[in-house]
Amino acid sequence: MFSTRVATACLTAAVLFAPFARAEKFEFEPHSRAVAKGGDPQLAVRASGELFLLRVEGPNLWLETSGDGGDSFDEKVRVNDVGEVSSHAESTPQMIVRSMHEFYCLWELKDAQGKTSLRLSRSMDWGKTFAKSVPVDSRNSSKNQSFYSMAVTGKGVIVVAWLDGKGVSVARSVDRGRSFENIKQVATVVCPCCRPALATGRNGEVYLSWRGMFPDDVRDMMVASSQDDGASFTAGSRIAHDDWHIDGCPHAGDTMVVLNGRLFVSWHTVRNNQRRLYLAWSDDHGQHFSQAVNAAAGVLDADHARFVSFGTTAGLLFQARPASGDAGWNKLHTYFRQVTASGALLPLQDLGHASGSATYPVAAYESPNHLFVAWTERSDAEARVVMTRGRSEGSAHGQ
Repeated sequence: MFSTRVATACLTAAVLFAPFARAEKFEFEPHSRAVAKGGDPQLAVRASGELFLLRVEGPNLWLETSGDGGDSFDEKVRVNDVGEVSSHAESTPQMIVRSMHEFYCLWELKDAQGKTSLRLSRSMDWGKTFAKSVPVDSRNSSKNQSFYSMAVTGKGVIVVAWLDGKGVSVARSVDRGRSFENIKQVATVVCPCCRPALATGRNGEVYLSWRGMFPDDVRDMMVASSQDDGASFTAGSRIAHDDWHIDGCPHAGDTMVVLNGRLFVSWHTVRNNQRRLYLAWSDDHGQHFSQAVNAAAGVLDADHARFVSFGTTAGLLFQARPASGDAGWNKLHTYFRQVTASGALLPLQDLGHASGSATYPVAAYESPNHLFVAWTERSDAEARVVMTRGRSEGSAHGQ
């Protein structure tokens, strides 16, 4: 046991101070700008360079396309075909754009009685039109479906995970979003308002994480893995013993990415009465994790992280407050830093904000060197989607 701990500590120190020469630094626009009304954006880019922006405005979900790298966007297309779109905090629409014209949007439907359920809208013509949406769980269930994530495996299997107030469930679509099957509950003792996360590997691996509930109101992160495109999952393993005692739900899920077969997880927690945004990784499909490191040292209130992958490198986005000035109560900024497959963390970059606090940042990467970042800002009860763009010199992203 002693030698294992020493080895882990040495590995952590080595990767934290590893050379950064092979990862390209992104230079971002000096000023972010509002690009649309509404909020809760998602971004995607196709190989031809078209940029897609999905956003919520009023009771509807809208898609806009830019053919000039985000300088302007075309007329919006409505994605939801029935009812009202419910979008709130950790429970916001998802979007995945793949090759073969596959375009998937996952959203939460709220009916006249206030019950929520998940729907998938599918486009096979790059978002110009959408087919009739389908339910993720077509069973006649009295449980609300909310706080959800979506992933697509290398074989094209769509995997959706969500919370129903009593546990985390998973469903799959093996026919490119025409229907869902194999609905199962993976865990039952879960924090009811922290969005579960999904990530996929190259060989059919699917990783599912959630915030578990333990005795004495401890809320720590868990992860399970699948080796068969989400058809079955292992029992959950605890990522770290943060022992966060909280009598309630923190509304703070995690984010995951796989780099060169290594699973990375970043999550918000409180340890020893200190708020932290941690990063850890696993080389055995989530059974054991490295020592957690603080990915947001130097800033305050870091939360709601999202990974964006560049191949063998990933970007970690999150919201936080600058530590200096106004007693630490500056408006929330969007922050970005790269994580290499070895676990090295590049210096933190402050992407700022427009006029309000920046919340729930997301990103999309266009090879070889463009990065698009968007978030929501609210002021005077009005929400806006704000965007900034980054460019790296060269396309060699580090090991």
